[in-house]
Formats: sequence, structure tokens, C-alpha cells
Amino acid sequence: MTYVTGAQILVHVGKGSPTAADTTWAGLCADAIEAAVAARLDGETPSAGGINELEVAALTDGAALFNTRAAPHGILSVGPDGDTVRLGSDSLRAVNRVLSRVHSTAGIGIG
Repeated sequence: MTYVTGAQILVHVGKGSPTAADTTWAGLCADAIEAAVAARLDGETPSAGGINELEVAALTDGAALFNTRAAPHGILSVGPDGDTVRLGSDSLRAVNRVLSRVHSTAGIGIG
């Protein structure tokens, strides 16, 4: 089961004529989201409604991850030497909530 692809992410973020770097990055983002979902589902297949929810959430999270190149998520501050400091955030913000509903144990420990 595929929940999101790089091509879907590019369309969602409005990249009508993506560069090779955009295409590569979108593919990596999709692969990261797919791998995280697969690991959390641990072989369990969600219902049809759960699949629909996961597809939407995976696209949402994939697009957010794609956009981190230009607008990083997390708290941004400047260090004493002017260096930028970013605190990372979970790339599955939308997916985690759906997983907690469609999988019996995937949402355990997710805040």
C-alpha cells in the first residue's frame, strides 16, 4: 500500500515544473513518510476509511517535510555567533493522529 508519492507531493506544493533537485527531495520525503507509516502499522492493514485518512495525512506531512528546505519547522533562534539554531519536529504530525485511530497500538506513546 502506498500512501504518498513524490509526484503527489510536488503537485500538492504547487511545483508544476520541478527541478531535478525538487523531484529528488520530494521522493525522499515520500519515502520517509512511507517508511514511518509502515513501521508504525507493523503489518496491520487499516480499513478503507483508515486508508483514506492515511493518504490525506501522509500527503499533508509529505508536503510539510518537502517545504522544510525553505521554511524549516521547529523553533528558530540565533546563537551568540549569529548561527541559526533549529529544534526539529516530528515529520508525522498529521499521520500520528490517524495511526492512533486505525491501528490498535501505533498511537501508544504519541503525545
